Amino acid sequence: MGKRRWILWQGLIAPSMERFVAARTENGFQLSGLILQAHQDDPYVVRYAIDVDEAWRTRAVQVQVENDGEHRIALVADGEGVWSRDGEQLPAVDRCLDVDLEWSPSTNTLPIRRLGLAFAQTTVVTAAWVRFPSLKLQPLEQSYERLDERRYRYRSGRFTADLAVDDDGVVLQYGVNWKAVATSGELG
Repeated sequence: MGKRRWILWQGLIAPSMERFVAARTENGFQLSGLILQAHQDDPYVVRYAIDVDEAWRTRAVQVQVENDGEHRIALVADGEGVWSRDGEQLPAVDRCLDVDLEWSPSTNTLPIRRLGLAFAQTTVVTAAWVRFPSLKLQPLEQSYERLDERRYRYRSGRFTADLAVDDDGVVLQYGVNWKAVATSGELG
């Protein structure tokens, strides 16, 4: 069995917790998680699995949201920016190499690992953003600036958050929104 990384994040603004697991696979890595989130006074459960290749480009995404019923989305990406759902191409998110799950700090690891930024370097990317709880998919322009060995500044529109990461590029602190409260393992 390959290396694994576990993290438990606590939401610092909204009542929420997320259990995250990253594991090495034959073709890259799989990120999976369980989010418990209060949104507009309603409790939600989100389960997700994201497959990425060795270059940390998103290849497959499965998300399930539960509240008053269950809703799912399954996406496939070719690693070059072409996305599809149920065999239908999704031109709205063409050229996106990363997926971004709205309520989760997990997906910030994808561009951090994929880009390999040098200190003081900033790069703008557009991610395929999965909105919660609607599962609506849309492009989201964002930038990552590497501040030092373990800190990045994330920006999207008027939103800014400083991200503290570990040696694996996994977020330990996401601005004032999320904080890792328990961690173990390593990806290498």
